[in-house]
Amino acid sequence: MKTVATPEVDVGARPVIAAIGTFDGLHLGHRQLFETALKIKAGTGLPVMVIGFHPHPKSLVKPGGDYESLLTPMEEKQALLEDMGIDYFWPIHFTREMSQLSPREFTRMYLRDKIQADHVVCGFNFTFGYKAEGNPQVLHQIGQDMGFEVSVVPPYTIDGEVVSSTRIRRLLSEGDVERAAVFLDRPYCIYGDATGDNEPQSQAGMPVFRLSFPQDKFLPKPGVYAVWARTSRFLKPAVASLRTNLTSGETRAVLQVYVGAIPASRAEGMQLFLMKHIREERQFELGKQAGTQIKVDYEAALAALKPQGQDFHDKGLFTRISAYDKILSADIP
Repeated sequence: MKTVATPEVDVGARPVIAAIGTFDGLHLGHRQLFETALKIKAGTGLPVMVIGFHPHPKSLVKPGGDYESLLTPMEEKQALLEDMGIDYFWPIHFTREMSQLSPREFTRMYLRDKIQADHVVCGFNFTFGYKAEGNPQVLHQIGQDMGFEVSVVPPYTIDGEVVSSTRIRRLLSEGDVERAAVFLDRPYCIYGDATGDNEPQSQAGMPVFRLSFPQDKFLPKPGVYAVWARTSRFLKPAVASLRTNLTSGETRAVLQVYVGAIPASRAEGMQLFLMKHIREERQFELGKQAGTQIKVDYEAALAALKPQGQDFHDKGLFTRISAYDKILSADIP
């Protein structure tokens, strides 16, 4: 897959199938949309271009809210899209000026002039243009005028519930990472650089990692989680503690990981796949108390993970793992 900034140069006059949306999370509903585009590709031979928006449009409309952070930051989204068989990814830089464009102006500028859209695929709830005046019906009418087809993908439901990024955010905020994983078709992953921590747990003889994750990564409910911890040198069940009760000198949420007796001796890339919320956040104990508590949490994590099997690659449990292979080797700030 090729990520493009100037599609009129990088792709040229070649017609494309454009799948358009914000696509935060790349959940099962998004997958259904991409599969629709890929089926059209199979019949036409045209490449599929996913058109997204960055930053999230809602972060400009409602600044300071949850949408300043993302379920899938840029590097994660790129790796997953490539794994899904997409040919081109065009992350349009969303600005206030763009939000003032009428639906027809936006379509002319971005879907006709910058790319040669032969077919546009969107979700049932896609909106665009000034004050979200554009919708699939409007896009279909504009497409008739400008010479491209439009396919609208219906909602993807599980147990009668529509799969959506908003719903996944709410589930994560409630600590329900198990239900969120069903909607995502993979466990929610937090990743970044892990280093040894000097917290009281480590001082009590418990080797603890501290994970430095991307600034724009959406975080779940604070507390303690059973996770799979993955680096280039190990894959182990672990316990992770996400706390927002900050101490002096801390400016953002702290994520600490205990992986049994594995020493946290050097910096390395780490991925945490969140499997179950074990308990609420609490003020950290000191010294031996800290070591005792983390042992209790670790045993609870092992018990929570055991029913799911010890094989990380169990069918139906982890998908798109090759995408996370790419992220693991990337330089995460």
